[in-house]
Amino acid sequence: MLYPPITVHDTVHSVMRHPAFDGRGKLLLPWDDEKRYAKNMTMEDMPRLHLWHTNMDAQQMVEGVNRLIDDCNSGQKIIYDFYSDEQKEKDPTKRDTGLFFLRGKPDAPFAVISAGGGFCYVGSLHEGFPLAMEINKHGYNAFVLKYRVNLGESVSAQDLAEAVNFIIGSAKKLRVAERDYSLWGGSAGARISSAVSYGEMGFHRPHLLHPAAVIMAYTTYAGEPDFSSDDPAGFMIVGTNDWIVPASHVKDRARRMAMAGIATECIVLPGVAHGFAVGKNMAAEGWMDKAIVFWERQMGGQGA
Repeated sequence: MLYPPITVHDTVHSVMRHPAFDGRGKLLLPWDDEKRYAKNMTMEDMPRLHLWHTNMDAQQMVEGVNRLIDDCNSGQKIIYDFYSDEQKEKDPTKRDTGLFFLRGKPDAPFAVISAGGGFCYVGSLHEGFPLAMEINKHGYNAFVLKYRVNLGESVSAQDLAEAVNFIIGSAKKLRVAERDYSLWGGSAGARISSAVSYGEMGFHRPHLLHPAAVIMAYTTYAGEPDFSSDDPAGFMIVGTNDWIVPASHVKDRARRMAMAGIATECIVLPGVAHGFAVGKNMAAEGWMDKAIVFWERQMGGQGA
């Protein structure tokens, strides 16, 4: 039996309970609290629940969900746990986590994408699955992370670290390369990607992750680490009309990293606001291709 695709006219509750997601469809959606979703709310209404994002498209959100349904119909496992049943039993908040796997070429490097949402929600429909599909076009594997929110930023960052360690530990089973992976994030998602890679939110050497590249879109940071030339390469992008993140802050961060001997690239987009995701049909369109080229330049170095 093949599971049916969804449309923008399907209710959010029907998507949440779609059989392809085996009772875990809520992890697709931004808010953990189901009371946020009125019974008659459809996927066409979903953009207004992404409070700090722009350039949203309900049809694009639906296409991301349908990609997962298609993968499920082809016999692929699409949702992975990075916490054990025992860990979830001990801490029930860990039940609101998971990894959605969008496959590229077998044994190719992987990316982990952490969407933003101000640590109140996780905007994977806008800022996770569409990015993953773009990364897939280049042959790379992509994981979209559902991390915990409303429990403090360090908890969200810990989820990312646990997820990456799970993927590396399961690389042979998942058919992904252990090396040369990248971390991608927008806003809050970029903030936790930075934390686990450069040392913020309580993460310190030698416990930092070592991706080949960290792709950080429109974020502020949790601190100013003591950067080292051994730190991962960093790609940063922000718009001049971002009402949350000053472009000057991002440029200064890139300058500090470059002075420490870290490979960096920083793009400032005139007139662009916060939360543009893939940047389709706007001045940001094509930025992901540049970020992927940057990531590819770092492959074969660190990232073990």
